[in-house]
Amino acid sequence: MTLTRRLLLLALISVLPALVIWAFTEVSLRRARQAEISELVIRQATLVASEVGHIFDGVHSLLLAMDETPSIRSFDMPACNAYLRSVHQKVPHIIAFVVLDLDGAVRCNDRGFINADLRFRDRPYFQDSIAKRAFAIGTYTAEFTEAGLGAYSVIPLSLPIWGDDGHIIGVIAAAMDLRWLDRELKERVLATGGSLTLADRNGIILSREPYPDRFIGTKLPDEFSRRLSAKDTGSFTANSLDGVNRIFGFIPVGRPPAEDIYVSAGLSSKVAFATINEAAKRGFLLIAAALVLALSLSWLASRAFITKPFEIMTNAVRDWRRGDYQARIDLPRNSGELGLLAKAFNDLMDDVGERQEALKASEERARLALEAGHMGTWWYDHRKRMGGWSNQAAVLLGLPVSQSLNNVQEWKSIVYPDDIQRVLEKLRAAVLGNGNYEDEYRVRRPDGTVRWIGSRGKVSFDSRKKPAFFVGIIQDITERRQADEQQRFFLDELNHRVKNTLATVQSIASQTLRSSKSPAQFKDSFEGRLLALSMTHNLLTLKSWREADLHDLIEQELAPYKREADERVVLSGPKVNLPPRYVINLGLVLHELVTNAAKYGALSIPAGRLELSWAVVESEDRPAHLRIRWSETGGPPVQPPKRQGFGSRLIRRSIESELNGTMVLTFGPTGVSYDISIPLP
Repeated sequence: MTLTRRLLLLALISVLPALVIWAFTEVSLRRARQAEISELVIRQATLVASEVGHIFDGVHSLLLAMDETPSIRSFDMPACNAYLRSVHQKVPHIIAFVVLDLDGAVRCNDRGFINADLRFRDRPYFQDSIAKRAFAIGTYTAEFTEAGLGAYSVIPLSLPIWGDDGHIIGVIAAAMDLRWLDRELKERVLATGGSLTLADRNGIILSREPYPDRFIGTKLPDEFSRRLSAKDTGSFTANSLDGVNRIFGFIPVGRPPAEDIYVSAGLSSKVAFATINEAAKRGFLLIAAALVLALSLSWLASRAFITKPFEIMTNAVRDWRRGDYQARIDLPRNSGELGLLAKAFNDLMDDVGERQEALKASEERARLALEAGHMGTWWYDHRKRMGGWSNQAAVLLGLPVSQSLNNVQEWKSIVYPDDIQRVLEKLRAAVLGNGNYEDEYRVRRPDGTVRWIGSRGKVSFDSRKKPAFFVGIIQDITERRQADEQQRFFLDELNHRVKNTLATVQSIASQTLRSSKSPAQFKDSFEGRLLALSMTHNLLTLKSWREADLHDLIEQELAPYKREADERVVLSGPKVNLPPRYVINLGLVLHELVTNAAKYGALSIPAGRLELSWAVVESEDRPAHLRIRWSETGGPPVQPPKRQGFGSRLIRRSIESELNGTMVLTFGPTGVSYDISIPLP
C-alpha cells in the first residue's frame, strides 16, 4: 500500500468515530420513536374504540327507551309501525327498526311491510340477544332486501323485549348505516395521514379510512385477522390495505370499550419517522463533507511532501533501468529522510553503473556465442515468481522480441499439449533434486508450425537450500529430430517392406505354380507378376515410400501398350496420392487387368479400345471412396470363364480383402468391364 493511500486511510479512520456515534444515535432515536409511535397508535385505537362504544351505547339507550313503549310490548302493529316510523325520522343513521317475536317473525317495523313467511330467528344478533338476555352487536350484513329495506351495508344492534311478567317476549333490532359510521369516525377521531379499521368478530371490515368504498365488506388480510382474537392490545408494523407501510395499534375483539368489534389505528411510517430521517440525512451529509475535506487535505499534503519526491526518485530509477546510467535523483536540500535515501540511491547507482558496463560487455560476448550456435537463453526467478527469455530465444519460439519478458504463461501456451505434463515434471524434478535439467519437447508456434526444442538448465539455491534462480539455454533441434525419425522410419519401413515383399513373392510364386500347366507358362506368368511388383516398388522408392500417384501407376502398367499416337487407350481422372499398401495392391490388379486385356481382350486386336477412368467420391453418409472404371470395347467376343484362375482371384482378393473395397465384373459382347470402389484412408 502506498504512503498516499495510508494517509487517506488514516483520514478515513479519523472520521470513523463520528460515523459510529452517528449510527448509534440514529439507532437510539429510531428505537425511541418506534416505542413512542407504538404507544401513540394504541392510544389512537383506544380513542376510536371509545368513540364506537359511545355510538353503540347511544343506540342501546335508544332501544331501551323504545322497549318501554306499550305498543311495542303488545305487538300492536299499527301503533308500533307508526311509533317506529316517527323514531326513524329522528335518527337517520339507523336504516331500519324492526320488532320480532320469539319465533323471529316480524311483528312491526318502520316501513310497514308485512311478510308472514319472513323469519329472523337464525340471525346471530337475534340469538345473542336471547341467549345473553342483553344488548347484542351483530356482524356485517350487506343487504335487507328480504325485508323490503333495499341494499345497505349495515351492522345490526338488538335488545330483548321484556314482558310484564319479566320474561323475554321478543327482540327489537336496529340496522346502523356503516357509511354514516365511517364518516362519523373520520370526522371525530381520524388523525392526519393516519388510518383506521373496524371489523366484526368474523373479520369483515365495517369501517375503513382511507378508501372506505374499496374495503367495507371485505375480509381482513392475514396480517390483521390473526390479531382478532389476541389476548391484549398491541402494535405491529405492516403494509396497509392501500399499500402504505404503517405502524398500527389494535384492540382485539372482546376487549372494552367496544366489545365484539376489532379496532386498529395506523400512522404512516414515513410520516412518523420524517423528522428523524431528515435529521439523519443532515448528519450524514455533514460527516460526508468532513470526510471529503479530510481526504482532500490528506491528498494535498501527500502530494506535496511524499508523492512528488517519490515520483522524482522513481523517474530517475526508471531512466536508469532504460539505459541512462547517468540518471540521478535530484531532491531539494530540505527533503529530510527522503534526501538521505536519495543520496544512498545515487551512490548505489554509481557503483552499479560501473558494474553494468562490465556486465554489458560480458553479455555481448555471450550473445554472440549463442547466436553463432543458434541458441537462446531463458530464466526464472523463484522468489519473484517471474521469468522470461532472450530475444534469440523468442525468435526460436516464433514469438515477437517484445514478448521476451515475464511470459511464463505464454511459454506454457505454446508447449505441445501432449508434452506439457512431462516438461513440467522434469522442471519440478530439477528444482526438487540436484538442480540439473535437460529435456527435449515440442512447441507449436503462433503460425501453427511445430518445432522440437532442446533445453538445458541449472537451478541455483540460497543458503536455506531453497530454489532462488533457474537459468538455461534452448536450441531448435527440429532438423536433428526429423533426421532421426526419418532414419528410424526408413529402417522400420525397410524391415516391413522386405517381409511383405517376400510374403507377396512367396504367395505369387505358390499361386502361379498351382495354376500353371507347364514350367514355361509358370516362368512367363511369374516373371511378369514379379516385374510388375518390382516396378511398383521402384515407383514408391522415388517417393521415399510415402505415397504414389495413381496416374503414374496406371501409366507404368500400360506403358507397353500406350503410345502418344495410339488412341486405343484413354485415361481420365484427377491426381490421387495413395499410400504404399494401396499402390502395391492396385499395381498387381492393374498388371492382371492389362495382361488379360493384352492376351484375350481389347488390347489383343487393333480394333480394340480401353477406357480407364477414376474419381474420388465424397458424401455425408459415407467416407471418401476411390471409384475406378475399367471398360474394354471392340475386342473379341467374351463370356464368363468356366473356372476362376489365379489372376481373377488375385484381383478380387486385392480389392475386397486387402483394400476392403467392392468390385463388379461385367462380361459384355466385345469386352469386359470392372467397376471398383475402394474406401480411402
